[in-house]
Amino acid sequence: MLEQLGLNPDDRAIIINADDFGISHSTNQAIMSLFHKGSSTSASLMVPCSAANEAADLCSKSNNSNVNVGIHLTLTSSESDSYRPVFQGYPLRSLVTADGFLPTDPAMIEKKAKPEEVRMELEAQIVKALSMGIDVTHLDSHAGTVMGVYAGRDFLEMVFDLCEKYELPFNLPLRIVEQRFFSKSLIRLFEQRIQSAKRRGILLIDDLIALPYHLDTEESYADMRDDVIRKIQTCKPGITQIVAHPAIVTDELKRLTPHFVKRELEYQLFNDPEVKQVLHSEGIHLISWREIRDLQKTMKRGC
Repeated sequence: MLEQLGLNPDDRAIIINADDFGISHSTNQAIMSLFHKGSSTSASLMVPCSAANEAADLCSKSNNSNVNVGIHLTLTSSESDSYRPVFQGYPLRSLVTADGFLPTDPAMIEKKAKPEEVRMELEAQIVKALSMGIDVTHLDSHAGTVMGVYAGRDFLEMVFDLCEKYELPFNLPLRIVEQRFFSKSLIRLFEQRIQSAKRRGILLIDDLIALPYHLDTEESYADMRDDVIRKIQTCKPGITQIVAHPAIVTDELKRLTPHFVKRELEYQLFNDPEVKQVLHSEGIHLISWREIRDLQKTMKRGC
């Protein structure tokens, strides 16, 4: 895929992806700021969230070509904010709690969700994003709820159906099968799903750098920056996504998460001149999911 994108096979390309776009006003402001400063190359929109409409509006008003947005397929609520399903044709009873909200526990989705209801909700999120004017670049999974990581029951083939229908790549890194903290059965599942994606012509990236969501008690900003720099310097050839959850600290953010300090530190991190200098000195190619999506479309139509 690197060569098809005009790069060399031993090059390293990185997508800097801001997750949770649409979860709050403070998150939207941070992500749009990162886009406009060239500090992020991609974002993933949580369509069921209250600030998703604002996020879409900000995108529509922006003339910045760096604004590339995919869908953070969402089947769970956060601990401090509840989300209702986007699909409103009839109640999706296997996806919601007694009060009609998506559950906070991802394992509940794996254990009780009916596949047809999962499909309807996920497609409704894609359709709504498109109707809001989002030029959707990719799909990925909020909290891993379609991946089978909690109870061993995944919904990836269903997601791949949607990837084919809407001509979108999916964020399932090939090197996920090298992660030792996953069980052997889950690794086998991922191997099967990766092969399925390849057969279907769905493009997958190579690796993922995920920053810890929590700030350790004694962790400083310098510690976090040094850790990210080390991960950038040691990333392997191929396409790697760095996952960030940036936000600007406001009263709203403090209400939504106890980890508000970490959220703003991640916003600062990708604006940091030292991080940008390392990306440059390491010869990293910054790309977005848009290039991968467009390549996938070209390859499918070429067949």
